Amino acid sequence: MTAERDASAALSDEALIAELKSRLSEAQETLDAIRNGDVDAVLVEHSGASRVFTLENADRPYRFLIEQMKEGAVTLSTEGIILFGNRRLAELLGAPLEKIVGTAFKRFFTEDQWPGLDLVLACRSSATSRAEFNLVGTDHRLIPISISVTDIELDDGAGRVLGAVITDLTEPRAMEARLSQAQKMEAVGQLTGGLAHDFNNLLQAISGNLSLIKLRPQDQEKISRWADNGLKAAARGAKLTSQLLAFSRSQQVDLRPVDTTALILGMEDLLLRTLGSDIEIDYALDDAGVAVMADHTQLELAVLNLAINARDAMPGGGRLLIMTKRRSIENDAELEADEYLELSVTDTGTGMAESIRSRAFDPFFTTKSIGEGTGLGLAQVYGIARQAGGTAHIESVPGRGTTVTLLLRRSTCEAPVEVESTDARSAVEIHGDTHVLVIDDDDDVRNFLVESLALLGYHVTQAADGFAGLAMMEESVPDVLVIDYAMPKINGAEVVKRARERGLNMPVIFASGYSDTTALNDAVGLKATVLLKPFTIENLASELEHAILVR
Repeated sequence: MTAERDASAALSDEALIAELKSRLSEAQETLDAIRNGDVDAVLVEHSGASRVFTLENADRPYRFLIEQMKEGAVTLSTEGIILFGNRRLAELLGAPLEKIVGTAFKRFFTEDQWPGLDLVLACRSSATSRAEFNLVGTDHRLIPISISVTDIELDDGAGRVLGAVITDLTEPRAMEARLSQAQKMEAVGQLTGGLAHDFNNLLQAISGNLSLIKLRPQDQEKISRWADNGLKAAARGAKLTSQLLAFSRSQQVDLRPVDTTALILGMEDLLLRTLGSDIEIDYALDDAGVAVMADHTQLELAVLNLAINARDAMPGGGRLLIMTKRRSIENDAELEADEYLELSVTDTGTGMAESIRSRAFDPFFTTKSIGEGTGLGLAQVYGIARQAGGTAHIESVPGRGTTVTLLLRRSTCEAPVEVESTDARSAVEIHGDTHVLVIDDDDDVRNFLVESLALLGYHVTQAADGFAGLAMMEESVPDVLVIDYAMPKINGAEVVKRARERGLNMPVIFASGYSDTTALNDAVGLKATVLLKPFTIENLASELEHAILVR
């Protein structure tokens, strides 16, 4: 029966194609006759007056419009066979129209997209169905597209066809990426002045304590206190740097249990610097420290974006309230039934009119002057919430302020607890038989690594660049490789790749401050782990112990 149905469908498609070709041929003959003056004009009665149109004049504007479209236009049979296409469609598919007409539309999509495509093409009403896919041209290019499909009934009752418009999203996607990066850097720019002041204070604390240690090397009690003070200042600097990198890097979403209370309180200094002294910040946070499934860095970015928007809405100062509370969701059109955490940011600012509130989450929509905002802040907040399986809402009253609420799905697991690091001396063990090769182009960092590993009892060798390191591995294969990622001449990932090609399978630790997490994640695929700078001796010791155990 299946074979019969397929054969019947194929005959139906062939018959429809033949019918359309026949009609096109007849229409062309008629137009030729009209041009030669052999066919009478068609009279059309309109408002009591006779108007004269030729079939040529009626057909030409339609064809001209279709061919001038920047979008691809395609007519399909109800079985998905291409019956007609314009020139833009041929450009998108990378093939002449005569080779496209009569073929299955599905062939230009990967098989994993077929179920979604079937749903879009299954429309059986005048309503338009829309979706986004990756189109595969005959030259194997992947083109992001938006497709809109409408079911059309032919005038003479001969059947139905599908009309589709295909929009190339390559340029809009590239523009979105550029503007998103610009929005991130705009936020960094707003923090620059305060950060420069803070970093100067941190550098003063570090250099000052080191100077004291150098002046009184014999006073062990004071040296210990001064060293602790310097380490605390360095830790504060590391935290500031990590927050800056959250804006500058291209980061993949990493959904994990996040303690929202700890996250928000950990941002307190950053929020104070960002909002300034004219704005009072209050907190009403769930005491239990409820964990939600989210990307830690992205959630920090969302809270900071909301705080910056609130600050801009309170030019004369005001009050900002950040609140979290638990909430159960059932029978919601947007969210699955589950336990959620409501995270809201409320300001006492100017508020929004309904016409603005309804568009506030739209990408690129902004009420700010040109050059003052990209219109991506709230759109990014909404996207972060949706990526985490939640959503976002806005309530606002002109003149009385605004509340932006994120609904985030609660985690069934607890967020990991950060444990205070122990004294480095307690981590020192004897590993004299374990050979560690350190490759880093920065002399100061490499010396720190070498001395730290020697203190931990490892046998250490070192190289200042990747090629020198590869040469050393030819002479003596290390048990563990500690290597920087971003280095001149050859980066760390390429060094590891070449070592693997030579049959060297030792554990690898990337000790890196490189901010592109996508590149680092690709490198981790080389059976490696990542230790982001700055790190402590305890962090280094822990990673080495783990690398040796799983070797």
